[in-house]
Amino acid sequence: MKITSWEVKNQKFKKKFKGYDPFEVDSFLEILAGEIEEGTKEINLLKEKLSSLENKLSEYKNMEETLQNVILTTQKSAEELKKNAEKEAELLLREAKLKSQRLLEESNLKLSELKKGIYELKNLKEGYLLRFKSMLELHKNLLEGLEKEEVQSRVEKRRELTDEEMEKVISQFEKEDPLRGDMI
Repeated sequence: MKITSWEVKNQKFKKKFKGYDPFEVDSFLEILAGEIEEGTKEINLLKEKLSSLENKLSEYKNMEETLQNVILTTQKSAEELKKNAEKEAELLLREAKLKSQRLLEESNLKLSELKKGIYELKNLKEGYLLRFKSMLELHKNLLEGLEKEEVQSRVEKRRELTDEEMEKVISQFEKEDPLRGDMI
């Protein structure tokens, strides 16, 4: 049976000749003492639980604080990594642009050199062709001159030769005639 503080205040004892009934008072005090003892034990238990919960709460707060610090550190690290990656990407991009520009300049220089070389080769070719044509023309003229001389020489020999010798020369000439294109 649980007794409330209101019951303790309002408890009325029967009056006997010289005061309250000692048995009732003792019995009530015994019950009251038991209740108070139980209340004290419960209070102590609750205090222990409260202390344990406060300790756990403190641990959880410490863990929360640690986690928040870890999160902040992680966020800072992530931001730093991101900034560093962006800087590195920017640097790589700048280097790639410079390299591509340098390669383009080198390619343009090589192209210019090749065009110059081609132009010089064309000029050389034209010069060689002109020289070759003039050399061929010269040789043609020389051959024509030699041929004329040879024909004149033969004609002169014919005049000096007898008819029989003349026929031999004509027959040999016809066999060797380069203008006819056939050799008999």
